Amino acid sequence: MNDLLLVEDNPADSRFVEETVNNSSLDVTVHSVSTSAAGLDFIHQQGEYPDAPEPDLVFLDWNLRRTTGRDVLTVLKDDYSHIPVVILTGSKTKVGTDHLPSSKADLVREKPTDPDGYIKIIRSVAPSH
Repeated sequence: MNDLLLVEDNPADSRFVEETVNNSSLDVTVHSVSTSAAGLDFIHQQGEYPDAPEPDLVFLDWNLRRTTGRDVLTVLKDDYSHIPVVILTGSKTKVGTDHLPSSKADLVREKPTDPDGYIKIIRSVAPSH
């Protein structure tokens, strides 16, 4: 795995994931976008992302401003089902609710608060790391 697409609207969370991966031994490049529309553009290599690589893994914040990650998840699972998707949420209570389509995601997790949590998620979905 080389390319991780992070769809996250909180700049602090994006920076935390990027720094965590950059400071790890993982050979992964993090590509961050802050909206579901930008995530779809990245996946489809259109708009600002005509040369975007196909991601090997997607971290998808479910609770994006003014929307959810549902559009991105639907496109990924309909057209790119080979790409693992990890839905991240800031609320423990939402992880277990029916508001998250956990059956379509490869993993649904509360956002880790420590770097090791993200590394463990990456390794669990992409065992070669």
